[in-house]
Amino acid sequence: MEQEENSVSVYRTVRDRYGKKHKVFSARFKDIQTVTDFTTKYDPGSFALYAMAPVIGEDGEVETLPDGRINFDNGFADDVMEIVELALDYRETKEQINEWLDLETAAQIVELLLGLSTFKKKQK
Repeated sequence: MEQEENSVSVYRTVRDRYGKKHKVFSARFKDIQTVTDFTTKYDPGSFALYAMAPVIGEDGEVETLPDGRINFDNGFADDVMEIVELALDYRETKEQINEWLDLETAAQIVELLLGLSTFKKKQK
């Protein structure tokens, strides 16, 4: 991870699996509610667990799809995409992001966003 500064903003960069750099910015004031909602639901260190968490029905049972497979559409992917778009300052479309985003890079982006936005406690 690199930190680059210019006269307009401070950002950090993250490289995707293909070596392309993406700029991660701090959250804007108008996005604070979105970031806090995300951080109350998810811990970036546990992204793989959220991605593999099945949907639990009102009866407490794991939901299945009509073909019998377990339903993993628990909203995590949509929430991650929303926060990644925000972190990249909406400079890339969902379609573009879907071409390179993986769990590791998503977790890195969220960690950078939280650090730049001072949502993350400083480690001593």
